[in-house]
Amino acid sequence: MTKKKVEEEIIKSTRYCNLLKQVSLRDEDYTYCIEKIFVKSMKRNEIRFSVYKDTVRGDDIYVPRSLDVTELELMELLKKSIKEKVFSDDFIDMLKQELK
Repeated sequence: MTKKKVEEEIIKSTRYCNLLKQVSLRDEDYTYCIEKIFVKSMKRNEIRFSVYKDTVRGDDIYVPRSLDVTELELMELLKKSIKEKVFSDDFIDMLKQELK
């Protein structure tokens, strides 16, 4: 059986990476995300935990800082990430093994 490489739709592209998948939670000032990105210089997919600042214009600006959320918010992001296939099936299998 041949493995078929599936091209993922690019949500947004920057000089650094292509944003492939994203799940988020919003509050009054920020959007908290788990993202699947393709890092162009390294030619590989990575998972990014990110924060975006909501602006007056209604768009979001990437904030280069750590993602600080409560355990409940993290759980919600993880659930959305699993549902939206941000993580690979292999990663989910490894995670299940760790949780046993």
